Amino acid sequence: MSPEPVSITSLANPRVKDLVRLRRQGRRDGRGLMIVEEPLVIRRGLDAGIAVREVYFCPDHLDDADRELLAGLRSQPGADLFALTDPVMAKIAYRDRPQGLLVVAVRPRTALDDLPLPEGVPPLLVMLEAVEKPGNLGAVQRVADGAGADGVIVCGGGVDPWNPNVLRASRGACFSLPTVEAGADEAVGWLRARGIRLVATSPDAGSVHHGVDLTGPVAILLGTEHDGLSGALLNAADVTVGIPMRGAGDSLNVSTSAAILLYEALRQRTVP
Repeated sequence: MSPEPVSITSLANPRVKDLVRLRRQGRRDGRGLMIVEEPLVIRRGLDAGIAVREVYFCPDHLDDADRELLAGLRSQPGADLFALTDPVMAKIAYRDRPQGLLVVAVRPRTALDDLPLPEGVPPLLVMLEAVEKPGNLGAVQRVADGAGADGVIVCGGGVDPWNPNVLRASRGACFSLPTVEAGADEAVGWLRARGIRLVATSPDAGSVHHGVDLTGPVAILLGTEHDGLSGALLNAADVTVGIPMRGAGDSLNVSTSAAILLYEALRQRTVP
């Protein structure tokens, strides 16, 4: 039988204070947890098998689909349930307009050796260096998932891949597409050891993106819009490509660049 939820009505409740502290990356890292909001993202996390530890909901904000999702959450083994008033839900929510459901779950493992590579087909990976905006990382995950990539490697600092805004921007792709963190040198060595070609992006490249063979094992390297890739990663790359720019601007959003390169790789791999 599903446990009955514990009611929380006070903003001074210790669990409310703990959830507010959990917004900080250091607190999430230390406990190996993540905060997941929005029904669609929560549902995709459940489909991917995330381990839910705590479920918070506000009855006043739930529609029929949310209640169905809540019923599934209630059946999660080991998950504690909490019913919140509207002010308490607004206090704990990461976003300004909470939708009535929030879960705390165990983060997936994020080491390079946890990154599964396909058998029988050449892997396609994305490596991001120092991307700082959660929306950009989440959008790259969403694009990479759509193009059939096998994983995303995050290096060089930047945004926490388990920031709640990253999870939301990915629309749940963060759960179906493995995302790992590593140092740049470690990642380059790991890729080379597996025969994966490093394709870097730069506005100064001599080759255009559609003129390079992307059908083999490939990792596409992308940096920030402002600084691009570091010199170390540009020097480590097997080939450097650029995306033609015909207007006054000299760069594209990192998720746009990722989409262009990934879907070019998909085109080359699927179009005779």
